[in-house]
Amino acid sequence: MKTANVCIRGRSSRHGMRNARKSTIMGIMTEHTQLIDAIDIRTAVRQYDAEPIDDDQARQLTMLLDAVNLLGDLHLQLIRGFGDVFAEANDEAHFTNARDYLAVVGPKQSNEGRERAGFYAERVALTATLRGWGTCWVAGSWNARQAARHCDIRANEELYLGIVVGRPRDQQSYMASGFDNLTTFQTAHRPSKTYEQVTAGMDDESRQAAPEWFRHGVEAVLKAPSAMNRQPVELSYNAEDDVATAFIDERCRTDGGISPLQYVDLGIAKLHFQIGAGSGTWAWGDGGLFLHR
Repeated sequence: MKTANVCIRGRSSRHGMRNARKSTIMGIMTEHTQLIDAIDIRTAVRQYDAEPIDDDQARQLTMLLDAVNLLGDLHLQLIRGFGDVFAEANDEAHFTNARDYLAVVGPKQSNEGRERAGFYAERVALTATLRGWGTCWVAGSWNARQAARHCDIRANEELYLGIVVGRPRDQQSYMASGFDNLTTFQTAHRPSKTYEQVTAGMDDESRQAAPEWFRHGVEAVLKAPSAMNRQPVELSYNAEDDVATAFIDERCRTDGGISPLQYVDLGIAKLHFQIGAGSGTWAWGDGGLFLHR
C-alpha cells in the first residue's frame, strides 16, 4: 500500500543524498510539530511587498523544494520575477505585486501525482508561513500558459497549478499583531464548513467516541485551503480498526467524478489532518486510510 509519510525512512540511503539535502529533510521532520502553528495562522495572501524574494530566501526555498521533490517524486520549482504571469490579476487588484511563484509540477495526467502535489506543496506553503512569507494557491487567477513557459517541464510532466509566494505587504505590522490575533483572523476570514459537515457520514455518538487525534485532525482540515473554498473532503473514523478515512464528498463530485483540482484538495486536506493528528501515515487515493501512531 502506497502511503503518504513525510518522515520516510531509507530514502536517503537509496538515493545517496548529499549532506545538505539530508539536513534539509531532517529540518522538515523536526519542523513537523511546529506546522500546526502555521495552520492556525495561515491565510491566502494577495497583497505583496514591492520588494521581491531575495537570493538568500530563494536559496532557502530551493533547498526545501529539493527535499520535498525527493520525498514526493515531484518537480516543484521556484520561479522568480515574472510579473507577466499575474499581469491581469495585478491590474484588476486581485493581487498586488504578485511576481514570484512555486510551480507545482508533477507526473502528467496522474491523479495520485496531483494528490501528492497537494500534500507536499502545502507543506512548503506552511513552512513559508512559519518564516513570515505569504502564499496563495492559484489555479485561475494567473496566465497558466505563460507560467508554464518559465518552468522546466519534462515530457512526462505537466504544470498542475501554482502558489504565489513573497513578503506580505505591511509585513511588520502583520507579524507584530500577535499569535492570538492572527489565529482569530484565520478563523473568521472566510466561511467554513463545520466539524459535523465534514464528518457527515458519522452520527453524533460516533463523533463523541472518536479519539482526540481524530478530532484534532478534522479541526486542522477545516483550516485547509481548497479550490473555490468548497472544502470537498469528508472524513470518517472506524473505531473497530482505529483508522480514519478521507474521501471526496459525493455532493461535490461532478458528472465526470472527481475533478483534477479535487485530488489536489484531497492531498492538502490529508497533510492538514496528519499534522493535526500529531503523527501517522496516509494511503494515497480517494478513500485512503490513515493509520495513527
